Amino acid sequence: MNSLEEYMLKVSVFYAVAYIFYWLVLSRLTSYKSNRYYLVFTSLFAFIIPMLRLDFFINPQTINSSTFINRLPVLNITGTEYVPVENSINFSTTLLLVFITGTIICLTRFVIQLLSFKKVTANAKLISVVFDIRLYDLDLDIMPFSFGNAVYVNQTKHSASELDDIFKHESVHVHQQHTTDVILAEIICILNWYNPFVWLMKNAIKQNLEFLADDTVLKYGTDKKNYQYHLLKVTGYSPLQIVNSLKISSLKQRISMMNKTRTSRKHLLKLLFVLPVLAFMMLAFRNTNTSAINAEANLQEQSFILNELSYNIPDAKIDMLVKNANNNSLLQVGKPFSISIIKNERDRLKTLLEKNGYNNISNNAISFLIDSSSVNNRFAVQVNIDLERKSVTNNSGKQTKNNTVLQSTKDDRTIVSSVNKNQAPAKV
Repeated sequence: MNSLEEYMLKVSVFYAVAYIFYWLVLSRLTSYKSNRYYLVFTSLFAFIIPMLRLDFFINPQTINSSTFINRLPVLNITGTEYVPVENSINFSTTLLLVFITGTIICLTRFVIQLLSFKKVTANAKLISVVFDIRLYDLDLDIMPFSFGNAVYVNQTKHSASELDDIFKHESVHVHQQHTTDVILAEIICILNWYNPFVWLMKNAIKQNLEFLADDTVLKYGTDKKNYQYHLLKVTGYSPLQIVNSLKISSLKQRISMMNKTRTSRKHLLKLLFVLPVLAFMMLAFRNTNTSAINAEANLQEQSFILNELSYNIPDAKIDMLVKNANNNSLLQVGKPFSISIIKNERDRLKTLLEKNGYNNISNNAISFLIDSSSVNNRFAVQVNIDLERKSVTNNSGKQTKNNTVLQSTKDDRTIVSSVNKNQAPAKV
């Protein structure tokens, strides 16, 4: 799994945990303002937590590369046979293309929503400005809604008392800047369109804003029964997803929450349960393969001197073909080489064989045996090409996994360590 796949998976898991926690613990509480902070915080923190590492808070013991190599335990084998990873378009590339395509589609949808809002409000007539809130009249069969610092309503469809309650409700959205939360939810869905929990989180954000607006209106002394009755009389449609609409969530649930007993302060302590949840997620997302990755990076860049180059090719035709093209080899005696160069040489040899009619070459058909019997950083490399070989075995007769370096020893010291991403190097 590459870094992009891992990051996307961690973000998705965090959103799932965050939403389930909200649904099980917080959604039934009447602490709507605290719920708003929780939903916004977790929606943003989801992008950060996969990148956090525990060693930001704990000082790890560092070991430089030379000490690391010299202190690795001895393994009783005499050579290092390496099967380089194949460079080709793979699942990760396909996944990236699918992700980009989905993001573009969702972004296009969001832009269309903005253009639709501009079109719907193009003929709006300004009625008044109250406390920096601009009230507009729209001659359309739509439900009242707010966006930014403006409220839009078809005043011919409502009585004076209904308009008063509508304006109170929408003014809460404006004063508390709820449009910011709605836009944030839309952007999060654009970036995480593949995750169903993100869409659930978006709905939770918008629904909680309605609960918060209703609760604030009632706190200022509005009669509850009349207010609920006015909500039931609101008709029309809401063609826009990016606005705060008066009837955007279930009226039945909103009325139920308005009639619910207020949550006591002791129940607000349930919010503290999110702290162990965050701690658990950080532990779950910690990178346990950091040392393996660092060892691989050091091995990729470390250079050795090629003291001797030989070939082990059972097929005489392939042997002649490879040796005739030896001038193009990236491995030249007397010159430095590294694991990266070996990978590139493997790709060159595979391309050479394919151009000459050898197809369906397995991953283990081309491998390299690095002899550690040399001194002064000088090594002998044997190129092995056997198109019929399906696996690599070490001197003990044990099979090895694809893309693995078998460790070799010299003078009780390990020269090269594993670079298999799924296999951590030996512990010091």
